[in-house]
Amino acid sequence: MSETEKMMQKANVEKDWNSTPYGGIEEYYPLFTAEKQLEILCFIVNNKHSVTFHDQVFRSDKLTLEKIQENLAWAINRIWQDLTSEEKQQVKGILE
Repeated sequence: MSETEKMMQKANVEKDWNSTPYGGIEEYYPLFTAEKQLEILCFIVNNKHSVTFHDQVFRSDKLTLEKIQENLAWAINRIWQDLTSEEKQQVKGILE
């Protein structure tokens, strides 16, 4: 499971779904768009959790968009237990 999926699960974000051509159902989390990633970054920085993210992101040799996305999710997963109920709701609101 990716860090992004773990984050969505911890935030209790409901999955979207589509029906498949064969009558099945395909479930997926809402996209972790660039806008949502920027909002999560602002949340981390504004709530004094930036050291964890900074250490993780800039330790990488080659920074890619996918790496930033996974590192943002990793940072949220890492601090999740330290967030207040209100902060957890803020994160969930951003991700939905």
